[in-house]
Amino acid sequence: MNTKTTILRILILLLILTPLVLIGILMSLDFNQYKPQVVAEVEALTGRKLTIEGDLELSISLRPSIEVSGVSLANAPWGSTERMASIGQLAVQVELLPLLSGDVRVTRLIARQADILLESNAKGEANWQFKKSDPGEAAPSAGVALPEISDLLIETARIRFLSATGDPLELTIDRLHASADTLVAPFDLSIEGVYNGEPLVVEGELESLAAMTSGGDLRFDLKLALGERKVQWQGEGEVVGALSRITLERFQLTHNQDSLTGSLMFDRLAQPPHLEATLATDRLDLRRDEKEADKQEAGGKLFSAAPLPLDAPQGLTADVRFSSKQVLGNRYTLNDLDATLRLEGGVLTIQPLAMLAGGGRVTGSAELNGNRSPASLALRLEGKDVVLGTLLLGSREEAPLQQGPASIDIDLKARGESVAALMGGLNGRLLISVGEGKINNRHLDLVGGDLLNQLFRALNPLADKEPYTEMECAVVNLQFSNGVAEYDKRVAILTRQMSIVSAGTIDLKNELLDVGFKPMPRGDTADLGITAGDLVSAARLTGPLSRPEMGLDAKGTAKAGLKLYGAIATGGTSLLLEGLWNKATSDDNPCQTALAKGGSAGGSKPSDQKGSEEGGFMDKLKGVFGN
Repeated sequence: MNTKTTILRILILLLILTPLVLIGILMSLDFNQYKPQVVAEVEALTGRKLTIEGDLELSISLRPSIEVSGVSLANAPWGSTERMASIGQLAVQVELLPLLSGDVRVTRLIARQADILLESNAKGEANWQFKKSDPGEAAPSAGVALPEISDLLIETARIRFLSATGDPLELTIDRLHASADTLVAPFDLSIEGVYNGEPLVVEGELESLAAMTSGGDLRFDLKLALGERKVQWQGEGEVVGALSRITLERFQLTHNQDSLTGSLMFDRLAQPPHLEATLATDRLDLRRDEKEADKQEAGGKLFSAAPLPLDAPQGLTADVRFSSKQVLGNRYTLNDLDATLRLEGGVLTIQPLAMLAGGGRVTGSAELNGNRSPASLALRLEGKDVVLGTLLLGSREEAPLQQGPASIDIDLKARGESVAALMGGLNGRLLISVGEGKINNRHLDLVGGDLLNQLFRALNPLADKEPYTEMECAVVNLQFSNGVAEYDKRVAILTRQMSIVSAGTIDLKNELLDVGFKPMPRGDTADLGITAGDLVSAARLTGPLSRPEMGLDAKGTAKAGLKLYGAIATGGTSLLLEGLWNKATSDDNPCQTALAKGGSAGGSKPSDQKGSEEGGFMDKLKGVFGN
């Protein structure tokens, strides 16, 4: 055997034995002797007590790790719980060679079965802000030195967020992974978990952890998926000490084809915390899948009884300017929406509120006062020259109306802790007056879909024969009292061939509908191409708002629930008056009649209205009989 061969074999043997020797040395070390040192170092760094219940154990692999169970860190003295964080299993992966010389260089931190509480108090203090225990360091350290951890893995964890100004938030994490080359470098982030019962996935890149916790420039590019909703959030700005103030000079939030851009500033240390933002978007898409919406409506109530989140804004002030070039709904389209939102003392105001609706200008204001019990809502809207044919196009290929300039006057107030309660306590006026236009006989799906088509075809026999019905005017003039509108001839439509008036009850509190419609031909029916068999005496919609049913009254016996017509049926002279019926109840201008019945916002008492209307009807009858 020559010398070269011998040397080669010795080198191979050393290469094999050296790792074994190193592993043997490491296994001979008792890492528990370092526990007091670790506890002391953490307490000096954070000013908080660290508890290690389990033994420090070495796990040998290509990346040796020190593992321990039962680790917890104390909360801030003012915290709501004793512990800020507790970890069932903690593993710290380290570099091998520096460990032999006593230099611990952490390459990866792994935490499993963690419970972490992040909270702030009314003074703006956060429990992730630490104070060094060194007596010479009296002031809070906004930038406590953090260990050089380039890779973080959290599995099976619960993170809770508590603040003095809002409701608690909770995030369950299945897996969180963050990695960076250095502590000051941007890090890649991925999260898989559950938020509010919906799957959550986050992927992207953020500015360095040091900037997030200690202050500095902030940049981020994240993709978020919550349930079926997917958005991308990009931006840049600045963070001041431990997230005490965040300024985003530019950010963009993208969802499908829509993007929201703007700037914002949040000052957590202000008293109370303050938010300022300017937000703009080219398009705000509020459309829902109509089949899914129909399924939801068929399943129950239209108005949610879930309590409104009125406590969340109590300890927050905000000034937000929002604008959108276009707002899309399933059954409407708005343009140039401009709103200023202000929040102070639990009162949210939207003023001014302006938009283009069907080419016409609509202005108004809204106020939601969460300080009252129950909360109060006030809504005011006024609009002129609103072309309904344009407004109501929505996502349809053809609008239910062509042309149809309208005036809108809405003045409503309500009190309640949920949408259902607010609708059930609604008071005020809703007035819509429409001018000349065309009704699309094939696509009349304003609110009731097929049902509205059936109703209009039943009341207008020519609807099946012509694509459009020429409309001269239409009026909806309702007065709500505690969520109920009882009306008589305050809803009317006048077409070239027919006059249709309505009366009945709309009960938003119980979500019930009981309204009737009386059609009257204009002029001689033969000239209009209508036969007696084509006409119904009345139609009636009854049942829940989500799914009303239609009934036809071919003989005129039920009178569709109309109080005025019902007076005849109960008078014992219905057969005698059968021939005089249409003549007695005819109205050359039902739209003007509907408008005249509005009165002031307060309206007249129902009993007074009933008496005056029935009196007018009897006067008409006297005229029929020659007085």
